[in-house]
Amino acid sequence: MFKTDFLVIGIFINNIYYKRVMDYQEKESNAVAAIKKAIPQKLKKDMHPLSEGKFAELFQNDEVFPKHYLACAIDGVGTKLILAEAMNVYDTVGVDLVAMSANDLATLGKVSPFLFIDYFAVQSKLQERGLTGELMKGIVKGLEACDAGDVLRSSIHINIGKGETASVDELISSAKPGYGFDIAGGMIGFIKKSDVPAAISVEDKIVALRSSGPHSNGYTDLRLNLLKGEFETRKEFKGMYKGKHKLDEKFDGSTIGKRLLEPTAIYTKAVAAIANKVKMIGVNNTGYGLKNLNRVKGFRFIIDNPLEPQPIFGLMQEDSNFSEKEMYQKFNMGMGFFIITPDADTAISIAEKYGCEAKTVGKVSNGSGTVLKKGRNDILFEGY
Repeated sequence: MFKTDFLVIGIFINNIYYKRVMDYQEKESNAVAAIKKAIPQKLKKDMHPLSEGKFAELFQNDEVFPKHYLACAIDGVGTKLILAEAMNVYDTVGVDLVAMSANDLATLGKVSPFLFIDYFAVQSKLQERGLTGELMKGIVKGLEACDAGDVLRSSIHINIGKGETASVDELISSAKPGYGFDIAGGMIGFIKKSDVPAAISVEDKIVALRSSGPHSNGYTDLRLNLLKGEFETRKEFKGMYKGKHKLDEKFDGSTIGKRLLEPTAIYTKAVAAIANKVKMIGVNNTGYGLKNLNRVKGFRFIIDNPLEPQPIFGLMQEDSNFSEKEMYQKFNMGMGFFIITPDADTAISIAEKYGCEAKTVGKVSNGSGTVLKKGRNDILFEGY
């Protein structure tokens, strides 16, 4: 009897531990901490201290670019790629790949993207069918959307640099055998030293630019909670799906699959135009949700008038039973990018000229952390 009790208790404890260690945000934090620990300071000697807490790192070399900082970012698309495989649609995720780095650079405001480099790791079926070309079509579309040269009246325009394609049949797998792939991309841009965003102030306003959907964050949660996973052929993963919907199910004037595969919005041009006119700092609302605001240290951020989330988020919350805090900490909830500025009206007007729906959603206050005010509840998001 005692053995049985201990066994039950042990299983219960293991389940708690499994859930805790499997949280992707915690895993990523652990991974990043280990990476930073392994990098010697001499390999960051030209990184400017202004980079701390920013979405893009700034480097200086007065001999090569005396008037500018070099800004860089890198990212992938994550498990959203599984949906591209399942739906046999490969051109949209190339837009996502560009957007993830472009929007990180856009947080600097008047930045001119200059060079994008990419890496494709693919299985044989993608090579045989030439689907790498579809991936590149999406990248090209994304790069055209992030060229801020004309907006800033700059001679710096986006280029695509050397790419790499690797054959990795033995390294990765796929829900569709032979179609597995992963993509990564890095972007380099330049910003004048005099244009680096200044500090923010208490009572500055927080303007949100509407997202196009979930962008490229939280897709493991979205897939496993929303979908039946009938497209999944791998036994070790098929049982993880606990949703009730299919990708071709009608939803929100389209299908669930198409809503989930909607490419990430690219804000580079709109934000550059805004930064031309108003003092601002940008925040890319990525996989940590409202915690992203906490990367700007020394203030509390009050979100008391958030944009209405797209229906896909409502369906996710209904099917997953995630709390409001979990939803706003894992997803962008309709707010893809934040602009912190004393002149919200001008920022909104310019954003709308570039096709971005925008609204003042909150303000800067004294303190720390981010507070979401919805109804009678105040939800505090601390740390990052």
